[in-house]
Amino acid sequence: MKKLILIALALAAAGGAAYYQASHGSEKAMLRKKSARFMECLKFKEFAEAAAFHSAEEVKAHPDIPKQLENFFKIPHENLDIQETLIDYVELDSTGARAKVKTTSVVRILNRKDETQRPEAMLYWKKDKGAWVLDLRTTLERGL
Repeated sequence: MKKLILIALALAAAGGAAYYQASHGSEKAMLRKKSARFMECLKFKEFAEAAAFHSAEEVKAHPDIPKQLENFFKIPHENLDIQETLIDYVELDSTGARAKVKTTSVVRILNRKDETQRPEAMLYWKKDKGAWVLDLRTTLERGL
């Protein structure tokens, strides 16, 4: 009887862990994909598209977001060649309503002989009406 109860508890724990992983795993995968796309927009200097990752209210309140995104790496965008972007990890808070994504980029500074940097950035996401959007502070108030 004790073995049966232990087996039932083990199965319940495994099921709960699998459910947690499946629900949070898909959220993390989506955040990983959205973060990679955001960084890709910066790489190809699509600042207006990158601004669309913020909530509609923030974009409306701050129409200069695309211009401000040009300085995301604190290097003039015309001198910046983003060669690679890595998503290091995705972490959700306990409520599942906020997340942070750590990125590392490999950038080359143009017109400087062999100058390459690896700036790190933390992207903070929040759920807004059920959709993940970038927290405005992520892109406008960050420092390296």
